[in-house]
Amino acid sequence: MNLSQQQAFISLPAEPLRPYISHYWLSLNNKDKSYAITPDGAVDVVVVIGSAMSRLDAFGTTTTRAEVQLDVGKHYLGIRFKPGQSRHFLNVKASELTNAMCAAEQLFLPGMPRLTGPLFDTSLFAHLDVALLQHMQRRPPVTSRIDDVLRYIDTTPGSLRVGELTAIFCKSRRQFERTFLDTVGLSPKLFSDILRFRRASVLLGKTKLSLADIAAVMGYSDQSHFTHEFVRFHGLPPSRARQDAAFLQDQQQMTRHNTGSSYIY
Repeated sequence: MNLSQQQAFISLPAEPLRPYISHYWLSLNNKDKSYAITPDGAVDVVVVIGSAMSRLDAFGTTTTRAEVQLDVGKHYLGIRFKPGQSRHFLNVKASELTNAMCAAEQLFLPGMPRLTGPLFDTSLFAHLDVALLQHMQRRPPVTSRIDDVLRYIDTTPGSLRVGELTAIFCKSRRQFERTFLDTVGLSPKLFSDILRFRRASVLLGKTKLSLADIAAVMGYSDQSHFTHEFVRFHGLPPSRARQDAAFLQDQQQMTRHNTGSSYIY
């Protein structure tokens, strides 16, 4: 592998990790000073690797488009957890990371950031599998009613009501909303809005549907409503985003969480 050029890779984790981890990603020889991110409801743990040292950071979901500052010339190795699943590996509530980044050496797997020197291949993904699987053996994931709610949101088309989700959680609405916020980092309604935005983004980037048709398919009241919500999370109107090569490339990396259509009232 020639490491003289910036390169990026994405890989699925080992099968037992897939209920909790969306994917790994690796960016070699970063040449960018910043990177724009949009809300997705996910938590990322990122190892920043230099020639002589490395550090470990945890990034929560954002609620608006944000610019993350990067170090030129360094390598970035990331773990993207599925919404609500970082709790099994990271000793911090997702709500404490929303719109924030923090050092994760004391919050994540011991020894995880001890990666230095040149990278010759993507075998780092296999090392992540080993470390995370060993962690799961020591501390098996604990299921929660929130997992049932997230699966329901992910697989149920059409509109959903908070009361409907509260019934799945089997506790009071107040307890449900507090637990959802702690686990996902967002309120149920905001998570739904972001999920719908992500799904609409896929249609915008990968189909020729008109903006009005996308608005109708995704359950927005009209094209104006769709545009308003898109600007809220992306920062640009959908018509301009559709012309952006970087936006179109991002759509190729969307996971299965960006398919279907569910939204909460």
